[in-house]
Amino acid sequence: METNSRVIVEEGKVAFLNTVLNVTRKIKEIKMMSKWGKIIVCCMIGLVMFAGNAWCDGKVAIIAGLTADQMKSNTTYIPLFQNIEDALKANNVSWEYFYVGLEDAPDDAARVALGKEIINKVKATNPNVIIVVFDNVITYIAKQIEDIPVVAGYFFASPDSLGLPTKNITGVARRSFAVDIWAIAKQVTGAKTVSMISKNNFSMAQVRSGLLAKADDLEKLSGVRMKEMYLCDTFDEWKKHVENCPEDLIYLADTSRITKGDVEMPSTELIRWTVDNAKVPVVGATEDAARDGALFSVVTSEGIWGKQMADMVIKIIKGTPVSDIPMETVSKGKLLINAKTATEKKIEIPYEILNSADHIFE
Repeated sequence: METNSRVIVEEGKVAFLNTVLNVTRKIKEIKMMSKWGKIIVCCMIGLVMFAGNAWCDGKVAIIAGLTADQMKSNTTYIPLFQNIEDALKANNVSWEYFYVGLEDAPDDAARVALGKEIINKVKATNPNVIIVVFDNVITYIAKQIEDIPVVAGYFFASPDSLGLPTKNITGVARRSFAVDIWAIAKQVTGAKTVSMISKNNFSMAQVRSGLLAKADDLEKLSGVRMKEMYLCDTFDEWKKHVENCPEDLIYLADTSRITKGDVEMPSTELIRWTVDNAKVPVVGATEDAARDGALFSVVTSEGIWGKQMADMVIKIIKGTPVSDIPMETVSKGKLLINAKTATEKKIEIPYEILNSADHIFE
């Protein structure tokens, strides 16, 4: 996720034009500038003109709501940004990353100040389009920009709650797979109640409010009642909620950046500890959760998410107004099952569920 060099395509265009000119001269030399000769030359020039219009040459600023170190330490984001970069590169579009530690800001005033600072830095690079990821970047940065097209993605609250779309902001929203996960958990474990647990941050606070407000509807759809979502900063807080969980099921949301003493606890270690010490089954919202021990997860494909965002960017650079690009949703989910955990916890997963899994961790 480094700044790339702007791809230069003019040399190819010049070479092609030179070829056309050489052919034209040769036709003239042998006195064959007949009707068909003219047609051939016109077709070749038309190809050059078409190729010039088809080339998508622009510049994109990518704003992430974490520090560079935080981004690099979480492998979850890799497919998202890799697919964005691949699509931009394929269309000869350059990009530059801007990192802003909004999650670590002490209060709202600090987040506003950070937002203004990064907006000034981004505008100085004169991008054609801005990509923003995470809920807080939408709130404190994207919505403060009115003169540059913005594509938003990898946010967890509903577009309505974030005030999207706007006249210059479109994007790709995440569909929550909580209902799918809870319904499978009820079928597999008999769970009737669930509590969620997560890192305490702006995005997850938004998720908590939204899910609790829809608890009745979610129960009707899944057969499982969401009782609470615990937001934690430290391992001691996390440990207390896990060991004293009164519900039938624990659902892992965000397991990043939980501190243990003076250091940040690796997500892999936190997930494994939770699975080993919880008195009830543990399921997760990410691929890492299932890989590292959660019974199963139903997850969004981050790669598809990034590709959809990049496709929107390319449309804008080619001239499509933001108002003509409606908000989209990443609707495809992947079922990931940890067979080792199922065996350890003596949980039998029905064959039809195992057979439908996209991946099984042995």
